[in-house]
Amino acid sequence: MKRKQKTFYTVLVISTLAIVSVITLFYIRQLDQTISDNIISEISEIAEHDKSTIQAYIEICWTDLYEIQERFARYDCRTTAEIQEHLDLECTVGDFTRLCLVAEDGTVYTDGYEIFPPEAMTKYPNFMTYFANDNDRFVTRLDEENESGDSIRESILYGIRLDNFQVDGIRMYAMVGMNDISSIQDKMVIDCFTKNGENRGHSALIDMEGNYIVDINKKVYQNEQNNLFMHLSESRDSELTNEEVAQKFAAHETFAFYHSHIGEKYKELFYFIPFDEKIRLYFIMSVNEAVFREQTRTFFTMSMIMLIISILTILSMLLIVMRYQIKTIRASEKEKSQKEFLSNMSHEIRTPLNGLIGMNHLIMMHIDDSSRRPQIMEWLRKSHSTAQYLLSLVNDVLDMSKLQAGKVDIINEPMMVDALVDEIAAMQADNIRSRGVEFIVEKDVIEPCIEGDDTRIKQILMNIVGNAAKFTPAGRSIRLSVRQEKTDDMHVVTFYRCQDTGIGMSRDYIGKIFDTFSQEQNQNTSGITGTGLGMPISKLLANAMGGDITVESELYAGSTFTVAVPSVIVKDVPDYLKGAAENGTADDSLREQKAPGPCKILVAEDVELNAEILIEILSMEGFETAHARNGREAVELFRESEIGEFGIILMDMQMPVMDGCEASLEIRKLDRTDAQSVQIYACTANTFQEDRDLALESGMNDFLTKPIDIEVLLKKMAAV
Repeated sequence: MKRKQKTFYTVLVISTLAIVSVITLFYIRQLDQTISDNIISEISEIAEHDKSTIQAYIEICWTDLYEIQERFARYDCRTTAEIQEHLDLECTVGDFTRLCLVAEDGTVYTDGYEIFPPEAMTKYPNFMTYFANDNDRFVTRLDEENESGDSIRESILYGIRLDNFQVDGIRMYAMVGMNDISSIQDKMVIDCFTKNGENRGHSALIDMEGNYIVDINKKVYQNEQNNLFMHLSESRDSELTNEEVAQKFAAHETFAFYHSHIGEKYKELFYFIPFDEKIRLYFIMSVNEAVFREQTRTFFTMSMIMLIISILTILSMLLIVMRYQIKTIRASEKEKSQKEFLSNMSHEIRTPLNGLIGMNHLIMMHIDDSSRRPQIMEWLRKSHSTAQYLLSLVNDVLDMSKLQAGKVDIINEPMMVDALVDEIAAMQADNIRSRGVEFIVEKDVIEPCIEGDDTRIKQILMNIVGNAAKFTPAGRSIRLSVRQEKTDDMHVVTFYRCQDTGIGMSRDYIGKIFDTFSQEQNQNTSGITGTGLGMPISKLLANAMGGDITVESELYAGSTFTVAVPSVIVKDVPDYLKGAAENGTADDSLREQKAPGPCKILVAEDVELNAEILIEILSMEGFETAHARNGREAVELFRESEIGEFGIILMDMQMPVMDGCEASLEIRKLDRTDAQSVQIYACTANTFQEDRDLALESGMNDFLTKPIDIEVLLKKMAAV
């Protein structure tokens, strides 16, 4: 199942990554296309604006020429010298740097009082050719070398055809005005594509043959590339051929395409937009592809940041929702578990309580009937057994609560492995053999003294061996063995194994054996009682000690439980353990000690029934007692007593007026020689570690849980 889930989640993650990758690639392409479209749209807007500005300027220049013509008509000039004088005046007051008239025979009359006949024309082009195809006006470029030939003067020529304009019998065919090329270049600077002083976008004016009229990128015509088609011919990668570009020129189309040259890292985008048909020029904008890449990178970075933020936000929201769902599920499971726990506890407690109430009723009904005395004694024994079962159930529940809350402290002290196994065997031998079951004990101990919590290990083994005794029929066997494996010079793992040939367990139940209140129900287990908490407690205890419990079982063939507990090896065995090992067990040594002589005991107990029972039992054991009903009364009784009168104080921790802890502190503060030596035992139904710590901090010597086991009390007194 786990492997299928792992495969499912792996496929899910890979599929998700693949989908995200495809979507990201698609998004990048769409983003690149969108940015390209946006830049082309931006270029078209700039080109349209600049074209309109230049076109308006050209129209103004032509209009100026027409207005000069009208003024010349009013001047009624009679000689060419007069007309040249007016040309000079117009240049002085107007925007043209030069003005000239072109006669019908091609002779040029300038504002500088110069006359150039056609056969001597070297300074100016043949203006008559510009009016071919019935053109009424023209605009073109003129480059003039200075006298030394080391520089070029760049100008724009504007010309209009003249009608019925004669001077001194000479018919003037055209008027031509000249401006510095900067008058148009200044209107063609593309600042929005400039970065670090480098202009990565430029514009130009060309005629229909591809000749550059104005080019903001001066590298072109300074390198004698004064024609667009020459420029395109040298490209290594162009989306359109020269023929296709010429066809679009002829069709007067607006179009764009990419091209690049050898050695250039990025392509260039050329955008062409035509002027009016009368002007017969094209406006060009050229933008380096790096502009697109940068904007794509910028938008992509911003988009990725936003995408990552969005994903993180969504994931955070999902995590919050998942945590909320997990909390809800856990709360639901906890509530369900609590309901099941209360239901099981109710059943487990009510059953023996009903038995106790019933037997108590029978005893009361027949207490005066002497003939029923043997049966009354049997009822009393059963009542005692039932009460012990109830006490065991409560103790198990408390142990489970403490273990689940992590409030059980594991006390690692030197212990003898052989002695521990012998104690378990001694306590269970009579119970097992009385059932007709063979009991075998085997020991293979290489490190007899180790550090561990022998009380908790005993609790685990008593649960396991006790279960084996209950579920092994007569004629079969139970084998308790112990062996060790050293992990290094200082550490060893001790394996305690209980193997029986009893009724075994079904495969389904093996997976539930460590669940609380879990008991297999079949014809073989009917009539066998238990709390269903022993194995869960044993499992938790083993885990708390850093070990584990494993189980192997086959129905009708038997079960094997193995408890593995890692420990530190103790090289120097304490003297008190040496004695215990020689004499059998530590408990055997304790039992051999003589019980303490009778002494007076102060019982501080606010519940009269509990006090009455405890005082009676102590009296039967030969102890003299005194009773205090609260902590304050206990302090006063001890203060007023003779020195050494009370040897032991049994102090209930929860009492009115003053609780047991406060009373203990008050007693220890008294100015008496026995205030520090008197033995004070805390008596409480609370068995949590914090209660034990509180009792010791308040000056008490030890801790006894209610109901008080008199044998435990006597052992503690004997150990003092």
